[in-house]
Amino acid sequence: PGITKQNSDLILSFLSDMEIGANIASVSVKGARSYIRLNTLRDKLCFFAKNFERAFNLDTISEIKEDQLIRFFADMKNGSIKKLDGGIYTSVDTYASVFKAFWHWYQKINRKRGVEIKEITSDLDTRQEKPKWVFLTEEQVKQLANCSKFQYKVLIYFLFDTGIRSPTELVNVRISDFFNNFKEVNIREESSKTFGRRIKLMLSDELIKE
Repeated sequence: PGITKQNSDLILSFLSDMEIGANIASVSVKGARSYIRLNTLRDKLCFFAKNFERAFNLDTISEIKEDQLIRFFADMKNGSIKKLDGGIYTSVDTYASVFKAFWHWYQKINRKRGVEIKEITSDLDTRQEKPKWVFLTEEQVKQLANCSKFQYKVLIYFLFDTGIRSPTELVNVRISDFFNNFKEVNIREESSKTFGRRIKLMLSDELIKE
């Protein structure tokens, strides 16, 4: 809903090819795309369809000009184009990657018909920006744990105390893995993602014992 018939037909044609792995660009990984990936492509291309029509009065996303495309992504990055909730787009690189994939597909299918389509996506920035580091201080972890049910309190303190991987290593911990009156825990080699190790418990030993 909300996009033109031309865009609908074009997007469905692109998705049909991606579903079976046809007309993939030479620089891209070959093979059929997963349904999760197809859904992402559909979502982003419908976004382009609606916004290109609104910003440039285009009935088809393939009519976009290079200068319009560069300006559009610059506006996404600087916040001139905002999300529906008023927020700023933080993963513009993902949108750029999707449009590049679409455009290279569009070039390929037209080349097979003897029509050369200009490359307009070479200046799009697809570098992934590092996400902001999110963390809790020790005091915040304690505050969270002390407001939780006892079983979760034990779990939070144990996870924080050990740095154990969850769920892979955590679910394999047994009573027999604790030593020295619950002041140490052994992460067995066979259940470890990396290597076996023994960890001293500084915060959770009494809770574990209980």
